[in-house]
Amino acid sequence: MHEHAQQELTAKVIHELAIDPVRLWVHYLGVGGNDALDLVLAYIEGSGTLPSRERDMLSCAVNDLTVEPPGQPRAPFSYSDTESG
Repeated sequence: MHEHAQQELTAKVIHELAIDPVRLWVHYLGVGGNDALDLVLAYIEGSGTLPSRERDMLSCAVNDLTVEPPGQPRAPFSYSDTESG
């Protein structure tokens, strides 16, 4: 998946589900993310970029936080073959 599309879709899920960015960042660190809060916030807001590994760690954290209830939109990974995830 193209970096820009992944960023847009991930940010959309975060905003639609009102995921607290600080809570998300803490969980992102817990699943193996390495970037600082300010870099992650810039990525979520569309004013910064992250390497593909960090984007995928953030998507993993978002998806972990969206497991309940079922049927919620999910954040895509960089290796997703379509823009729908």
